[in-house]
Amino acid sequence: TRSIEEVAGVSSGPKWFQVYTWKDRGLGKDLVDRAAAAGYEALILTVDTAVLGRRERDVRRGYTLPPKIGLDTILDGMIHPAWTKDFLTHEPITFANVPAESGASDGSTAVDLAGFINSQFDQALSWSDVDWIRSVWAGPVILRGIQPVADAELAVTAGVQAVALSNHGGRQLDDAPTPIELVEPVAQAVGGQIEIICDGGVRRGSDIVKALALGATACSIGRPYLYALGAAGEAGVDHVLEFFRSGMVRT
Repeated sequence: TRSIEEVAGVSSGPKWFQVYTWKDRGLGKDLVDRAAAAGYEALILTVDTAVLGRRERDVRRGYTLPPKIGLDTILDGMIHPAWTKDFLTHEPITFANVPAESGASDGSTAVDLAGFINSQFDQALSWSDVDWIRSVWAGPVILRGIQPVADAELAVTAGVQAVALSNHGGRQLDDAPTPIELVEPVAQAVGGQIEIICDGGVRRGSDIVKALALGATACSIGRPYLYALGAAGEAGVDHVLEFFRSGMVRT
């Protein structure tokens, strides 16, 4: 919901940019070039969404961009007037990195949003796309969405710097394994040759310790950070990060 440049403008820390394999290679290269110009140090190529999963929760809840206000939203807003004021007075939420002239849908319905993403993602995703990403990006590349050991070994051969073992937050494919189950076998196969990120399922500091003990280099978090941000803003994120840090020390 914020552009590459907006994020870079307010952060002096290390920044990574997540990119997908767009059918429009020109659009993909433009995003990569903008990330490089803005000082991002690494690129994450997400490889497990070539076909978007049917995210039934999004459809059931009418998830749209920009969000629409229904009866349940009005009732919730009455209980949280400060949040409602912010929501109504701020600019609408959009795909900030994708310009309107690219033909992007405004995501006016959940079905349209899923349809647009499906139409733009290159479903012929292959290892040649990794080669292309490496040809247009000079920095480290992380492949996100790797599960089998065989793919981790191919990632080493492809010359990327890290793999993020992920099931995309459990939203892509029924019965996909949890990331923590994937860490040890991948670490046994390619540990020391490539960095291993346990992507998802981390809810407390002890979870991070478990992943590191099994061979992960690092963990990434999504929902804890976003839930904290939504509930309490910057203070909420500070709380979650300290909760993780103190839990690691205690464990």
